[in-house]
Amino acid sequence: MRKTIVSMALLAAVLFLVSPAQADIIQTQYFGPSIPDYSATLTFNKYNGSVSDLTAIIIELSLTSTGGLGQVDNESLSTATVHVEFGTSGYLFSTDVLLPSNLANPLSPLKTITAADFVLGPNDGDGIGVDVGGADYNQLVGATDTVSSIGNVLSTTFGMYVGAGTFDISGIISTYLSVTGASGISQGTTPQNAEGFVKVTYRTAGGVPEPGTMLLMASALGGLAAWRRRRRNAA
Repeated sequence: MRKTIVSMALLAAVLFLVSPAQADIIQTQYFGPSIPDYSATLTFNKYNGSVSDLTAIIIELSLTSTGGLGQVDNESLSTATVHVEFGTSGYLFSTDVLLPSNLANPLSPLKTITAADFVLGPNDGDGIGVDVGGADYNQLVGATDTVSSIGNVLSTTFGMYVGAGTFDISGIISTYLSVTGASGISQGTTPQNAEGFVKVTYRTAGGVPEPGTMLLMASALGGLAAWRRRRRNAA
């Protein structure tokens, strides 16, 4: 029994050494910092190999916003309690390749968010629009916030990413401000900085082991066989 366990352990170690590993080919392109609203077109190289090499294509969008103000001013004659979210939103767009749906939906973009609740006094007569100051006004200072999301490209569209040349992906970056809880609230923002990156990863299966690895496997298997013969002769 002990001999069998030792033999299996040695064989498992050999197979681990020679098992083909996955390999990642990664490209990262940066955008910003700049003041939203803006779009940034980023260029990536296609995979210069066979579609059958690919096990996955992974795309990541990362977004960072810094500073700025989200402003609210109550225009009604009654006190208002509001929830304010301020930050940056972003999604991806391309006419060259099909992107993961969770990164390319303008109705559900990636968002950096700073949030707060405010109680605004009745309109103090400062007129329509955001007027700084008074009990009917408040502001939310944007923090430095980073958010990221990844998505997998549909395997049926891998061919769009393969071949000679390049493809473009655009980041659509916008200021985000949401005010809920009451009506009659004027809203405004002051500039913030937004930056980030898009990363494209080609994941490929490892190929045939190199000759040196094959020699290692043969030597190990030969040693295992010799060891087992010696054990039998000694018995």
